[in-house]
Amino acid sequence: MKSLVTVVSQIFRNKYPENALADAVDGNLQHSYPMEDVYKMAEVAHWCLWEDPNDRPVMREIVVALSEIVMSSTEWEASLGGDSQVFSGVLDGR
Repeated sequence: MKSLVTVVSQIFRNKYPENALADAVDGNLQHSYPMEDVYKMAEVAHWCLWEDPNDRPVMREIVVALSEIVMSSTEWEASLGGDSQVFSGVLDGR
């Protein structure tokens, strides 16, 4: 078992972070998610984990970034015509 700090740090130290992130995502999801949103979430996590606390984002910036990801992923799910429920429960608390 690895910590979030370890996993995110390894992803962004990699020459190809997109590939490293794809390898880190749970295979049980079977690619039923928008990879660009997963990458944005990993970037937010990386941003929040910077060693110097003064370099980390303020909560307002995190809320804005996560709100944009939720909007994007909800639009992605809607574009599937109701064939996916990956994100449909996010706002409902499921």
